[in-house]
Amino acid sequence: MASSHRRENGDGLANGDAGKNIPKEFTDIIGGHGYFQMTMFTFFFFCSVPHCLHNLVMAFFAPNIDHWCARPPQIIQANISVEQWRNASLPLVRSRIGSEEISRCTMYAASVNNGSLSVDKSRDPVKCSAWEYDTTFYHNTMVDEWDLVCDREWLVSMSKTVYMVAFLIAATTCGQMSDRFGRRKVVIVCLIDFLIASSLTLLSTNFIMFLVLRFFVALGITSIFTVSYVIMTEIVSLEYRSIYCFTFKYGWVFGYMLMPYIAWLVPSWFWFQMIITLPWFGLLCVFWVVPETPRWLLTHGKHAELEQVLIRAARLNGKDAKQAKADIHLYVTHSTQKEEKNSKTVFDLLRTPALRRNTINIYFCWFIISYIYYALSWNTNDLGGDPYWNFFMCGAVELPSGLIFMVICRYIGHRTGLLIANVLAGLCLLAMIFVPPEMIWLTITLSMSGKFFNNASFDIVYVYTAEIFPTVVRNVAVGSSSTFARIGALIAPFIRQVADVTHYTVPMIVPGTLSILSGLLVLLLPETLGKKVPDTLEEGEIFARKQDLHRNSAKHKNLTNGVEMVER
Repeated sequence: MASSHRRENGDGLANGDAGKNIPKEFTDIIGGHGYFQMTMFTFFFFCSVPHCLHNLVMAFFAPNIDHWCARPPQIIQANISVEQWRNASLPLVRSRIGSEEISRCTMYAASVNNGSLSVDKSRDPVKCSAWEYDTTFYHNTMVDEWDLVCDREWLVSMSKTVYMVAFLIAATTCGQMSDRFGRRKVVIVCLIDFLIASSLTLLSTNFIMFLVLRFFVALGITSIFTVSYVIMTEIVSLEYRSIYCFTFKYGWVFGYMLMPYIAWLVPSWFWFQMIITLPWFGLLCVFWVVPETPRWLLTHGKHAELEQVLIRAARLNGKDAKQAKADIHLYVTHSTQKEEKNSKTVFDLLRTPALRRNTINIYFCWFIISYIYYALSWNTNDLGGDPYWNFFMCGAVELPSGLIFMVICRYIGHRTGLLIANVLAGLCLLAMIFVPPEMIWLTITLSMSGKFFNNASFDIVYVYTAEIFPTVVRNVAVGSSSTFARIGALIAPFIRQVADVTHYTVPMIVPGTLSILSGLLVLLLPETLGKKVPDTLEEGEIFARKQDLHRNSAKHKNLTNGVEMVER
């Protein structure tokens, strides 16, 4: 009986294994970076491309198109040109910028007498019952198919908001579902949901049907993207994880830059939707062979499947299978990994005064950054010029902004970097107010510059949030901050309606001013450059008061490790 008891040394290891090199992480067995990780990364990288396409595609499905009341049949039969009709039959109204323009939504009663156009301007104009559309840039959009103009224009904004509501729901629930049922199962179920909903959108007979289906598209594709990111971070070792995480975002950027080319080549929303849906049927076949993550298998006691996955990965990375199998046995037997029993909630962030102040400050910052990001992304065709080129540039500026500010922040810190990026983004928006309408090139330049700094802010605030909050509430802090970012994205689509009921400068003044304000408020937050980040709530409160913890450590290296992905 006594022989069945094994004595343990001070490290918790059985004496029989004390002299053996026991792996601390499964990446010590299969290798932290190799063919296995690169294959998985490549697959998930290309999954992020269509995620961006579906997220921002309404910019081309339902763009802001010039429109006017349609000519009645008798006017067309009389060979009255569009220019003659517009100049004679449409009243002049005040535009958003205060100048006069031809009405888009009303018309005077008109008839044809002896081949000439006769207009009765003694009566009040009446609302249009049908419209004609400018086809200079766009053909076969949802706007002209379902007349989403004038009194129905708000439906376009609502469709974007509905998508973002589903985005928020998926981002906050898919993590819990994948923790319970497994990463792979959740991805496959969500992919099937996405494929069904996205395919059915092609059969939409009205915009409301399309809107409802878009909700389920967003639920599926957001969950796929988020859980795929979790899988990727769990199969890479700590030293390579930050590189993988940073590179992963460029799948989104590639999709952003690809979208205007697809829209230009395929001007019909129906065929555009077909193109961004069909490739996912091929991905479904690939997802069937994607393994469950070793970390999930270990925490749920599925040791046999864990061994199969790790041996296969070890072979792909060129490791000896026999040695890997022996190491797996030691790893499973002596693993100290346990499911985290972290009962911390967002209320812990608000319990003490300094942490509460910083939490509210960070929430406000995330809200403004996300609002500006989507407002600029969805409204590039309002800038003037070529909308396809505008959208491409809006995505292209994301390539250098993250890299440049990543280098800058290594020297000045993330707090100062966030201050600079937010203030400069706000100044670019405010400067657009003073640009004359004919100087389209300057408007576009300022808008792209604002997007450059805004994207840098998004990259910085994610890392900075992970730095200033203690370890025990770091995931809670980043996750709840992401919720406020989603709320900002929810209201961004209605920026054009705000201009209609107020003044055309309001959509630039409000976010521009608030961006500068959020940048200045960052000064109230602690600097993290060269400082040890807090672990406990007590340390977090001290750190929140801008007091050094007086302990040396590496420069906040790999702080985002273990923090859930925050999507745009």
